[in-house]
Amino acid sequence: MAFYRELGQAPIDRIQAVLTRWWCEAELDADPEQDRIIAAARAGTLPTVTMADVVRLRRERGGELPGE
Repeated sequence: MAFYRELGQAPIDRIQAVLTRWWCEAELDADPEQDRIIAAARAGTLPTVTMADVVRLRRERGGELPGE
């Protein structure tokens, strides 16, 4: 319900950002390494990349993105 509430309340120019954030949430929820990833993020040891790199890698691997 939080997703629908946030999406419904977002100004039109923020819709893509809302979809992207929730897509990332869904991907993390489905990841078998979720606990390790969260622990590393909290410890400040999680390697990071830009969203542009994530999008590029996803497209290179044939994956779709929200809104496509």
